[in-house]
Amino acid sequence: MLRRHRTNSVAGGVHFITAVTEERGSWFVREPICRAILLEFERCRSRLGIQCAGYVLMPDHLHALLMQTEDGDQISELVRAFKVSTARDWNLIRGGMSLEAGHAPLGELRWRRRFDDVAVINNAVAHTMLDYLHANPVKREFVEAPERYLWSSARDYWEIGKGIVTVATDLIGPKLS
Repeated sequence: MLRRHRTNSVAGGVHFITAVTEERGSWFVREPICRAILLEFERCRSRLGIQCAGYVLMPDHLHALLMQTEDGDQISELVRAFKVSTARDWNLIRGGMSLEAGHAPLGELRWRRRFDDVAVINNAVAHTMLDYLHANPVKREFVEAPERYLWSSARDYWEIGKGIVTVATDLIGPKLS
């Protein structure tokens, strides 16, 4: 029997989470799909009152740096609500779009049951995690610079625009050299 993944933490606890699709691939590559997925993440985050210091949506996973605002399993509840709603509404999210050349047909969206959750112990680690998630699209060669990727919080940090998810850029404090 699989155990349900729960993170029981305290208010002010910062967590680096990763949610991955069950079948790896190019799920989140088209603009309307990426927008809808991130809007749903923002809706769930906002409803639960969790603060976000950074995020990136990749073709088959989501990374986020989150801070709980109350004791308990807020982070687990956010991830569960996000996965359930996006999987349930997948056909609405993808909106019957025609397939572009080179893209595999998209079947039913399923997320892996568990998600990765790393407790962030200090500001230096938080900045390392932010650098990692913002560099992800560059490493995969989607863009040449992090701030050019529309589906992350990099634009918020470079102050050239606002992403879909509300980001508290001052949440983790200044980066120390």
